Amino acid sequence: MPTIEISSEFDCQFPATVRFPVGGGSGNFTLVEQGGSRKIAVQRDEDHAIAVISGLQANRKVRFKLEAAGGAAGGVELKDTGPTSVLIQLPEGPFTTYNFDPSTARPHFYPVLGPGGKAMTRDYPIKDVAEEKAAKDQDHPHHRSFWTAFDEVNGVNNWAEEKGKHGWTRHKAFTARESGPVFGGFTATATWLSVDQSTSILDEWRRIRVYNAGAEIRLLDYEVRLTAGHGDVSIGDTKEGGILAWRVFHTMKEKEGGRMENSNGGVGEAMCWGKKAAWLDYVGPVAGELLGVAMMDHPGNPNHPCRWHTRSYGLVGSNPFSTKAFEPTAAETLGHIKAGETMRFRYRVLLHRGDARQAMVDDHYHSWVQAPKAVTV
Repeated sequence: MPTIEISSEFDCQFPATVRFPVGGGSGNFTLVEQGGSRKIAVQRDEDHAIAVISGLQANRKVRFKLEAAGGAAGGVELKDTGPTSVLIQLPEGPFTTYNFDPSTARPHFYPVLGPGGKAMTRDYPIKDVAEEKAAKDQDHPHHRSFWTAFDEVNGVNNWAEEKGKHGWTRHKAFTARESGPVFGGFTATATWLSVDQSTSILDEWRRIRVYNAGAEIRLLDYEVRLTAGHGDVSIGDTKEGGILAWRVFHTMKEKEGGRMENSNGGVGEAMCWGKKAAWLDYVGPVAGELLGVAMMDHPGNPNHPCRWHTRSYGLVGSNPFSTKAFEPTAAETLGHIKAGETMRFRYRVLLHRGDARQAMVDDHYHSWVQAPKAVTV
């Protein structure tokens, strides 16, 4: 088996993903550090492999022997919990469930549990909780935990859920499901539909990949591809959208003492709402400790860096098709997908303890877009 040399351009003490070619075949591997004691699980990803590795020092090369691995225990597992729900399980316990009941306007992830198994998304409208009612945190019933949606798609509002006035995203099929020692998740297809569900507007391809990154963080990659499979698609300049959308747990919101911060140093709604930024971090207290969710916009995404529809009441949405909506005197930024073409969006989500500085959110961002390199020597 070959020797793999891994290096990073900067200190990377936290878990980061590394991808390298291994050729065709089946079975997973283990990286065994030369001159050290580390053994790191490696999982095949078609003709590549992925490992989650920490403790890299800037510009220092570390060598590992790649060895075949037997049946690895633990990791990330998928479990059907009903005809329209799939649980993603980590070694530490449940992480989130993908819900795609056709009676709901669009698929969503709920609950989402962060470090320590603590909830990091709001319960309402999926579950009626007395604490949220008391905190007056039962507004915007279309804010379903963690989801994808957008207004003004060929004139159809596929963001809100006002009866008889909203579009739908209908789950079609899972085209791939993954469980393994390093990562797990799925690829699903869906169709965006008109208000009466008689007309298909666009086709969606969605992949979520959750990594086995240890007990202190939750790390996932989220990719959405929108294809104009039914004619040209026009997406309006509107604040009401989030290709990646999140409603934080009610005690985390800025109105309750939480804090939002972006990659440009902006703090609070006034400096973050509608502003362009490579990432946005929303932090607040949950059951006695400070937890945060950092959302990262990939440089290859349309109109990167996106604007963030982020609110003091707990909403965060990555919005690439908005300028005039946030700056009334500016020209519009519209989205156009020609018939047969596809628009791709990639995000990384980090659930962490502490604030953005303590969690090294900016370093996490750069370790994603400038990932550690792995070569065969």
